[in-house]
Amino acid sequence: MKNRHSLFIFLLTSLASPLWAQTTPLTLPEAQQQAIQQNRRLKIARYKVDEADAKIGDARSKLYPYVLANGLYAYNGITRDLTLPRGSIGVLPGTTPIPLPQKDLTLFEARHNLFLGNVMAIQPISQIGKIKEGIKVARTDAALARTQVGQAERAIRQGVEKLFIGLLIAQKGQQQIQATIELTQSKLYDIESALLAGKTDAVNKVGLQADLANQQQQLLQTRNQIEDYTADLNELLGQPAETPLTVSGVDEAPMELSPLATYLETAKTSSPDQLEADQTLQKADLGVHAARKDYLPNLNAAGGYVFQNVFSDVPQNNYFLGLQLSYRILDFGQRKSTVNQRLAQQKQAEENQQYVREHLSVEVRKAYRKALQAQSLIPIAAQAAQYRRDELKLKSDRLVAGLALKREVLETQAALGKAEVDLYSAQLAYRLAVSDLERLSGK
Repeated sequence: MKNRHSLFIFLLTSLASPLWAQTTPLTLPEAQQQAIQQNRRLKIARYKVDEADAKIGDARSKLYPYVLANGLYAYNGITRDLTLPRGSIGVLPGTTPIPLPQKDLTLFEARHNLFLGNVMAIQPISQIGKIKEGIKVARTDAALARTQVGQAERAIRQGVEKLFIGLLIAQKGQQQIQATIELTQSKLYDIESALLAGKTDAVNKVGLQADLANQQQQLLQTRNQIEDYTADLNELLGQPAETPLTVSGVDEAPMELSPLATYLETAKTSSPDQLEADQTLQKADLGVHAARKDYLPNLNAAGGYVFQNVFSDVPQNNYFLGLQLSYRILDFGQRKSTVNQRLAQQKQAEENQQYVREHLSVEVRKAYRKALQAQSLIPIAAQAAQYRRDELKLKSDRLVAGLALKREVLETQAALGKAEVDLYSAQLAYRLAVSDLERLSGK
């Protein structure tokens, strides 16, 4: 009986665990980590890094000799030897004439089965410099791909943070609107009671009904906004848009704001945009060097082994060693055009690097200004919320003493709810501003 009871508890716990997991609130760090692991666009960017790494190996392999093997087999249907008949060249005069050749001489012995094969190795010599430039280009491409992955990760983190915070603010707003609706409904009940007693005018009731309709409209708009935030956040998390989400609040501790000079200096060396511009210029420089090496002659070392049974007077097995040289004497301006293209790309990269440096400075200053503005709103919003709390305490005490109406307390509660939403929004807006500043500077 005891074992059966234990088994029942185990099964109940196992079945309940998924339900508990579903209702566990999702924190912001968990959401960001899940998005980085599951987001499909980020997976594509990571696969591009793998592709770029493989290209490095492809470029490096060209430094070493490549080996070619060729083979031929043919069946010769009609065999006919090539023979030099006796005395066909002539006869040496003398007491005993000597025919040349003295007997039939077989020059070529025909066979039915003919084989021809060779193995050849070619080692580049003059193109090694260009190949090394290609390896550097491949490494730069890999570094660019990694920089783009870092940019994508930062963008996804910030996107998740914006949607997460937007969802939290919308939920807070929904609670505040619901409290306001309850207050309006309470006022409407009092007005209807006063109308029955003949102590008020119907105009007041119509005005409250209009306020209630507007508040219900705001509530519906907020619910729609929550649905949109949830669907967009689910997309970033790599899960179906209809997946219900329960999010927990973020750390409301103020984030530290460093001096502006710190962000500007960090952006010069750590900003993903600046890194990408620098790497693009480096790749363009390497492209110019590689294009100029096309003017060099193509010199290769070659060696190989040959087997044949076609010609009987030629050795069946043989080997060879040597050099292979080629040079394009006339290409109608092709190499010059390639160099000019690479030079144009180099100038574009230089201008882009300078533009990114200047634009980044402007954007960092703008983001820093927004962070300061958002930071300045927090004390004011906190002070307003504290005043509303003090007001609520005083009116609650007056209500207990019979010196205030319940409606007045509800009005103050609604005002406090709005003040707290404003404070929460100000704190999260500051958090987003600092996050955007850190993303720009690469801090």
